Amino acid sequence: MWLSESLVAAHTASKTATGFTASLVHELGEFGVHAKLVEPGYCPDTRFAENSGSRMAGMIPEAYGAYAQSVLAGFTQPAHVTKATDVAEAVWKAANDVSGQVRFPAGADAVALFR
Repeated sequence: MWLSESLVAAHTASKTATGFTASLVHELGEFGVHAKLVEPGYCPDTRFAENSGSRMAGMIPEAYGAYAQSVLAGFTQPAHVTKATDVAEAVWKAANDVSGQVRFPAGADAVALFR
């Protein structure tokens, strides 16, 4: 199950694809179609934080200001992150898996959330 974080409701809502895929596993499995989920964590090597940060500028309501600062400060030095190689390995595992496993977390932070 996906664990949500503060101030990322839009990102958390995007996890609808996770539930949709999990349903497809059951529905399409009857026809020999398999679906897998590769779920990466935060990868600082990408421009995700930079791009999302600029899009969020000025969008945090004043009432959330102090709270948002404390939450966002925690994102600046995460204890665990995902590397591009973690994602590549998870994709490889998912593509070659025959065990029926559906979810493949990629990266130490994703693995920690997955547990």
